[in-house]
Amino acid sequence: MENKKLILLIDDEPDFTDTMQLFLTNSGFRTEVAYNPREGIKKASLKPDLILLDLNMPQMNGHQVCRQLKENAPTQNIPIIMLTAFTKTIDKVEALNLGVADYISKSFPFEEILARIKAVLRERAIAENPKTLREKNEKIIELRRVIDEKNIRILFQPIVELATKNPIGYEALTRGPKGSFLENPINLFSLSVETNMFFELDKLCRNTSTQKAKFITKNNILFLNTDPSIIDTDYFKNMEFLSGTTLSPSQICIEITERTSVKNFSELGSKLAYFKSMGIKTAIDDVGSGYSTLAAVAQLNPEFIKIDISLIRDVDSDETKKNLVQVIITLAKKLNCQIIAEGIETENEYNTLLSLGVKYGQGYLFARPREY
Repeated sequence: MENKKLILLIDDEPDFTDTMQLFLTNSGFRTEVAYNPREGIKKASLKPDLILLDLNMPQMNGHQVCRQLKENAPTQNIPIIMLTAFTKTIDKVEALNLGVADYISKSFPFEEILARIKAVLRERAIAENPKTLREKNEKIIELRRVIDEKNIRILFQPIVELATKNPIGYEALTRGPKGSFLENPINLFSLSVETNMFFELDKLCRNTSTQKAKFITKNNILFLNTDPSIIDTDYFKNMEFLSGTTLSPSQICIEITERTSVKNFSELGSKLAYFKSMGIKTAIDDVGSGYSTLAAVAQLNPEFIKIDISLIRDVDSDETKKNLVQVIITLAKKLNCQIIAEGIETENEYNTLLSLGVKYGQGYLFARPREY
């Protein structure tokens, strides 16, 4: 059995901690949670491989907890990543002086937090095994080669109208070279963030997606996953990714993932309004799994809300999931937007969603992602 790394989360914000725990578990880690500082110090005796420590907590702040852990021989060598919703330089300096391995803002995308967690764990492993350093360098060289040689694959998965099962659009999904470490999109994008190659990779993926979408008809929509950090770039604002294609702005839908942990939805909504004015549509991805609330999603006024697979799986037999889906449907009606259910795999799930009034869906029941 694989020996999964254990991560201890010490944070008094249940919404953030519970979501981070789910994200880490889905990423292959074991987790322990402490919702207050003293419980965290006690649980550190479990000898976790890494501690995620919130800076701002009642009774004891993160600096005080970190100091106690570093002064205690059994826990002094456990790497600590400090998390905070604030970015005061003085707080960061004090944390680094205490010996934390990294200092991360909670406003960062969860994918970036994951990449930096993996980076800290790799650095620890390198100190114990020089072979790990060689393997890491090989992966970085491989990523550089993938980008330079444009060696990525774009798969397309249809999004269908549930009543007819006819496609209304396709989501573009990126994969690295087949059979390689980078074939997995999580590995591919996490490493690109860690090595500051994310913007290059994103540009390559977006250009390749639109170039390979020649099969899409004028009545279809191309859904493109989009990190909010990309939206401000000139490349994206000028819609250079549509150059040389037959696609019009009205055929593009920007998918913003809830995992991004956006703090200022009003500001993001203003930025998206620029693209909406040119006919580009927007979708909120993974609703029901991320850090943001449905109230915050409402500020973005999207054309589509995509319900995460975690709520769709077994929705036919799980009353709690069914009720949550109904809540999202009610919100969507108030926002005058459409629901897309992700990850539909069974006829029972399909029939239940259809009866609830969900208009669109996506999943293996209709088609697996494939190259065109």
